[in-house]
Amino acid sequence: MEAVAKLNNYPTSPRKMRLLADLIRGMEVEKALGILQFNPKHPAVPMYKLLKSAINNWEQKNADEKVEDAGLIVKTIMVDCGRVIKRMRPAPQGRGYRIRKRSNHVTIVVDSNNKKITSAPVKEEVKAKESPVETAPVEEKKVAKKAAPKKAAAKKSAPKKEEKPAKKTKSTAEKKTEKNK
Repeated sequence: MEAVAKLNNYPTSPRKMRLLADLIRGMEVEKALGILQFNPKHPAVPMYKLLKSAINNWEQKNADEKVEDAGLIVKTIMVDCGRVIKRMRPAPQGRGYRIRKRSNHVTIVVDSNNKKITSAPVKEEVKAKESPVETAPVEEKKVAKKAAPKKAAAKKSAPKKEEKPAKKTKSTAEKKTEKNK
């Protein structure tokens, strides 16, 4: 059973948060917590707290199981763009530069790795969908075979060009030896 934790409108750019999200995606929870705990980037602290929250949410749903035995993994982690606060900064010659203070929404889904997967019926359906292959009509194949010999016959009837013998050029060493004689 999976558990979800969300963090909304955290005031840092989504790009910076995605760098951390890519580090822990698909990883075991214990390793992910270790990586986030010692990561020097500033969004690592709220991401660490969010992952801890997701683990606690999983514990609430599965009171009879332990986190250590379940083998929790970070199943999905999504970082979406939040609201953007727009400001103006004074610039030279009376102009103003725009400043966009971005924020993001982070969603973490944690799930146990010890699941029994019954995917045999799914594989049969996939094979059934892939098996119908469209084939070209038989008439087109016959036309293609008939056209090929005509082209070959046209090539055979064309007169062959005679090859001219290549001119022999003397190397610079040979020219020098002739001059010396």
